[in-house]
Amino acid sequence: MRERLPVFLAVFWASLLSPGAYAGSLTVFCSSSGTEMALCRSETQAWAQATGHAVTLVPLPSDWGEVLPLYRQLLSAPTPVVDVLVMDGTWLGTLAPMLGTIAPAPDDDDLAPGSFTSAGRNVALPWYRDIGLLFYRKDLLARYRLPVPQSWDELASEARMIQDAERARGGGALWGYVWQGRAAESLLCNVLEWFGPAGGAIVSEDGRVDLDNDGARAALTRASGWIGTISPAGVLSDDEEATRGAFQSGHAVFMRNWVYAWALANDPQSPVAGKVGVAPLPRDTASEPPRGVDGTVYLGMARGTAHSAEALSLMRYLTSRAVERARAVAGAYIPARRSLLDDPDMRAALPVLATIRPALARPVLRPVAQTGMDYPRVAWLAANGFHDALRGGHDASDTLHRLSDVFGIMAHRGQWPGRPADVTLPQEKTR
Repeated sequence: MRERLPVFLAVFWASLLSPGAYAGSLTVFCSSSGTEMALCRSETQAWAQATGHAVTLVPLPSDWGEVLPLYRQLLSAPTPVVDVLVMDGTWLGTLAPMLGTIAPAPDDDDLAPGSFTSAGRNVALPWYRDIGLLFYRKDLLARYRLPVPQSWDELASEARMIQDAERARGGGALWGYVWQGRAAESLLCNVLEWFGPAGGAIVSEDGRVDLDNDGARAALTRASGWIGTISPAGVLSDDEEATRGAFQSGHAVFMRNWVYAWALANDPQSPVAGKVGVAPLPRDTASEPPRGVDGTVYLGMARGTAHSAEALSLMRYLTSRAVERARAVAGAYIPARRSLLDDPDMRAALPVLATIRPALARPVLRPVAQTGMDYPRVAWLAANGFHDALRGGHDASDTLHRLSDVFGIMAHRGQWPGRPADVTLPQEKTR
């Protein structure tokens, strides 16, 4: 990562020195992915034309693991060279002290989740949402007359039944369930979804370490039993794209992933186009409400920007109802405005919206607000500990006990329960 950052910074400085960049223009970071960059470019250009201001758009590294250290470096400069930033919610606790204050607006009540608050300041606006979901082969469920699984035990049973039956028919490459098992943020999302209410959230809302309990032990032990039975051993190295590749190529019955995978799986060129369904993730028991880790992407501005008024104007434009509506229709992004969720055009652009609304109403949160600047360390330790348990390095009880001890020390040193800054819980995304 450190070796690649200088290369990116060289490109970044070159973009600022290009003929289109000049004093007074806003420098804006956006994702480098094709769809999002194209939308970001058209949206910022529309704002620039309407206001008479200029915008220099800089694409982020494709690996979002490189972005947080980049942001830390740029925002720590005496005079920031960036104005507006697109941010994963997991970075907010760390970056909050370096972000500018966002004045409230009358329509902020329409945003779900609300603005991220730190030390009594609003420092980030939600831009669009995402949530962990279950994707399934609806043609295979129909062939074996099986319902969409509501619990993890039902998923394991159906996955094994279909996998074995299809292999007997000649489908030797088929697996029952693929998910993100790589020791990274994506594994942390999966584990929190497995835990459910009984397993806790690693750190509770009041800052208590909530991990070493029977619910978490049962969930981690259950997932360990999937490996080699309904999930390939290689799942422990997989991220979102690897699992999407397996599912989209027809090699899996069920998949856990984010909303973006729905449009790609149903693309006319996809081998499983028209055969894919989506539903909220299973729960420990079917009677529990649907759950899924919420992944909201935020916008914020550098605390020392010389263009705070213009930066705030652009952020308010990008998070406006009209722009979020157009973005959802053009790119199938879930809007962060409640008033758009029942819009007919939204339902047409995102047919899965009605199905996933219950999960959006009760998102699973990662402990970003509770742990603040300690969150990256907490997430790294947790992901590696869970990965070790899943591959058989330690049993679930040892893993959860060790992590709880470490997090207890961190909570004491970081004074997690007493942080007045962390009032509003963020809802965050990995991609």
